[in-house]
Amino acid sequence: MALSQILEPPSSPFPPSLTHSLTASFLHSDSPARPLPATPRSNLKTIFLRTRKAQLQDTHAIHQLINSLSHDGTLLPRSHAEICANINTFTIVETHTHQFLGCAALHVYGQHLAEIRSIVVRPDIKGHGAGGLLVKALMHQAKSRGIQCVSLFTRIPGFFEHFHFRVAGRQAFPDKVFKDCRHCARRHACDETAMAFGQLPTARDLQQVEHFLPPQESGLVQLQL
Repeated sequence: MALSQILEPPSSPFPPSLTHSLTASFLHSDSPARPLPATPRSNLKTIFLRTRKAQLQDTHAIHQLINSLSHDGTLLPRSHAEICANINTFTIVETHTHQFLGCAALHVYGQHLAEIRSIVVRPDIKGHGAGGLLVKALMHQAKSRGIQCVSLFTRIPGFFEHFHFRVAGRQAFPDKVFKDCRHCARRHACDETAMAFGQLPTARDLQQVEHFLPPQESGLVQLQL
């Protein structure tokens, strides 16, 4: 869990501690997040933000926020059942009064690669550090698991450059392409930038991935004679 009133880009990746010394009671609350009613932007200046692992009670708020931004292709749609099944991959950002502000998921493909996905904050609170706090939390999780590379696909690469991500070729992430890209409506005209932090998967990693991926569909049917 992390707590922050004002977030600055990290001076070094994978910060050793995500917890800011504020009120100790905030650091041990596991209460589920509540959807946040409309909040004047000026009031957010005095609200402390924190991250924590999501719980099943958070799934409706997560589902509602993701789907509100999936109709135009900003995010891949995710069903409520899918979010429930993968709730352990989600982290949320909230106020110290448990008001839900946003979420992100860390999908682990293996020790060679993890992906930050479904990262979103409420449009009315953008610019107050909630998104950056989520990025730091997920990078910390990846480091603690010994993951070599963290990837993401985004339309705002400049934001992630603050956290030392760099542009990478899509061919470096066949796990991601097979899992999501081949089902995406924009797969032939993708406007997202692939980015990575850490050591890109090696040829050996990719060979191991290809070994476990199902064969590509060729569109041909073999006739039994």
